[in-house]
Amino acid sequence: MHADPDWMCSVLRSTRGPLMRASQGSLTSSTRRGCGPLRTSLAVLLLLGGLALDVGWARAQDEDEVASTSTGPVRLPSAPDAAEPPARPDAPITPRSVYVISVAVNDGLEAEAQRAGAAARATLRRLPGADWREADRLFLGYDESAPVVLSRARERLDAGRTAYLNLDLPAAIEQLTGSVADFDASASALEDPYDLGQALLFLGASLAFENRTRDAQRVFARLHVQMPNVRPDPNIFPPQVVERFTAARPRDAGDPQSSIMIESDPPGAIAYVDFLARGVTPLTVPGLVGGEHIVRVSRAGATPFVQSISVRARQAAQTSAFVVDAEQTAGLADTLAQVREADVASLGADSAIRQMAEVLGVERIGVIRASQAESADRVQLELVVFDVASGRRLVRGAGAVPTAVGDLERGVAQLVSGALEAALTARQQTDVERIPARQEEPPPPPPPPPAEPALIEQWWFWAIVGGVVVATGVGVGVGVGVSGQGPGLGNNPQGQVILEF
Repeated sequence: MHADPDWMCSVLRSTRGPLMRASQGSLTSSTRRGCGPLRTSLAVLLLLGGLALDVGWARAQDEDEVASTSTGPVRLPSAPDAAEPPARPDAPITPRSVYVISVAVNDGLEAEAQRAGAAARATLRRLPGADWREADRLFLGYDESAPVVLSRARERLDAGRTAYLNLDLPAAIEQLTGSVADFDASASALEDPYDLGQALLFLGASLAFENRTRDAQRVFARLHVQMPNVRPDPNIFPPQVVERFTAARPRDAGDPQSSIMIESDPPGAIAYVDFLARGVTPLTVPGLVGGEHIVRVSRAGATPFVQSISVRARQAAQTSAFVVDAEQTAGLADTLAQVREADVASLGADSAIRQMAEVLGVERIGVIRASQAESADRVQLELVVFDVASGRRLVRGAGAVPTAVGDLERGVAQLVSGALEAALTARQQTDVERIPARQEEPPPPPPPPPAEPALIEQWWFWAIVGGVVVATGVGVGVGVGVSGQGPGLGNNPQGQVILEF
């Protein structure tokens, strides 16, 4: 079906803004002639507004605001300014096998711990020089075809978005429909549903522009049911599309009371509903909007169970999953459970963390430990990264982040990005150099001997305010410490880990 000219003309007339006024002459002349050169005019509209969808997980509208009590300068969500060293011709980036796992220190925080781990791995996958693919496959348990399908899904997303911006709406719908199908087919490997949400939004918009109202409503309804935090930005995206998105909202979305009971054999697996970790089986997940939901049940090293379940509004559904360990990673989940009590000062020969790293085949391994914070709406996270060969702890970071969906994921990305980059660029220096850490100013006087292996600490203190990272200068927030003592690195007992900031 072709696009409705009258409806698309109304989109053109309703769009306002400084950038649109820059091309006012061409748009005005088009509308006066009854939207004659409609294709060109709409292309201008879509190029200006189409990509500005807020498809993040409930991105804060006040990201540029800083609390009035803060005295420090605003910092970007990555590591401090010096965290990106200039390129060194004598130190090319060599890919390192690295992975991140997460555990809950306190009971009841398993969901937050797994969400933190997923967010950290999403950050890891974007870092240059990080070889995580084989460890990811072993840990999450998906088959070798899943990454291929995921890659094709993202290629189709890019092609569909390009076709949408070029007003080739039939091609956009074809590519985006294929993208969504590929994302669904690879749900066992999809920890971060950002791209799926983007594909659904662009698909719904394309269908709306083609005046395929029922199809657009079906796509938008799926977002309301499965990803209620994903939505188009009404300040930028054409109002008619936003109206159709809003009209697709299920009636029970204002007071969701559906639930799904999830059991597993063996029990103790992590249950996900709509790509969000909910807790340990057996459990009941309440507060769901009626409709079709995606349930995934998994444990470390096991083939995940994935099922699409339909639940009626204000009704209950249930499912039971049989989770089987892969032969190569049998017992990995039991080892992960032991990480909760593992020593994080260094890796001993029988350390559970070392055993995890050896099964996953990585040179460096990060561990996120989630514990209770001072308030119920926050969780305390600690990240430690180890060099497996030497057992040395390379980096340690800690901080408290909100537990709300979207806030926790952004906070974890901010906390771990600099630490993982530092761990990937750490290299051995000879004892002749005696350089504990690269810094522009002389190091401060050494602190009193601590209970654990000494850290030469160059701390950056952070607070997360509305999604913005602020340097506060107080002892609360995120700190990254550089290991200056401990067992030798590699075969050189006097070697030191140098983190280039």
